Amino acid sequence: MVMLPETEFVQYVHKTADMGCAGIESVLTRMEHGEIRNVLMHQQSEYQKIREEAARMLQSDGDAPENVGVIEKMSAQAMAAMKLAKEASPENVAEMTIQGTTMGIVKTIRQLKDLEGGDGRARALGEKLLATQETNVEQMKRFL
Repeated sequence: MVMLPETEFVQYVHKTADMGCAGIESVLTRMEHGEIRNVLMHQQSEYQKIREEAARMLQSDGDAPENVGVIEKMSAQAMAAMKLAKEASPENVAEMTIQGTTMGIVKTIRQLKDLEGGDGRARALGEKLLATQETNVEQMKRFL
């Protein structure tokens, strides 16, 4: 088993929350007003809070937070555009969001499993990310 240093784990949390924000933003640009838009905006706000908390944690330890790369963000935008080109219905958005978030949940669980020691702050932040991801999936189910 490979142990993941705490700083690397917090970078993972920061990047994952950053990607969550970017992914939601790419969908929001194609959504009309409505309940799903409000839910997505709330989810984006939650990811922003986690991203900011991870950034503060990294900075307090003397590290700079790393954002998701431009290519990864552009890829997410292109994927959203492609999947929603026919119809940006709540059902399609919910399905796409659930699929992406579920992949994130699996990776977060693996990262938490591999997290090495630390003072518990990183683990607590990772668990907060995981809980947010799981809640986001549950919130999207009603739109299927």
